[in-house]
Amino acid sequence: MAVIDGIPPLSNWQFRPTKLHAYEALQTLNRCFEATLLSLERLDHLGLFRQEFINAYRITLEYTRAQANDELIHTLQDLEQEDTARFGNMHDELEKQNRDPDDVFFHAQERRQEIKEQIKDLQRGLQRQRPRRRKERRARKRRST
Repeated sequence: MAVIDGIPPLSNWQFRPTKLHAYEALQTLNRCFEATLLSLERLDHLGLFRQEFINAYRITLEYTRAQANDELIHTLQDLEQEDTARFGNMHDELEKQNRDPDDVFFHAQERRQEIKEQIKDLQRGLQRQRPRRRKERRARKRRST
């Protein structure tokens, strides 16, 4: 692979055609279940099956579809989580390569300012509590005298 702008390509990126094929297969599976259910409906309208059989077939088909979708979606979710972790690491590496070294100083300044604001908020909170303590002491003195 060629080096672009002095940065070698990330070697752990791979095209994963199986993922695309898996989603297409899931869509095809559901389309075929739907076609089968529509065929049952047509046969029902023609009166070729008794009603209790048609309903049993519909329920069995929908149950089978739900089971298959559940299993396939869990598998696809695992693939997606693996990809998220893998591409997340690659993204982080890319960000590190493109990061300006001076950004660290800007972030440190921003963080110092945030800390100063937090300290001010805490001091204001403490000042609000102090008058209560003074009032409580005065009230205690009045009660004791």
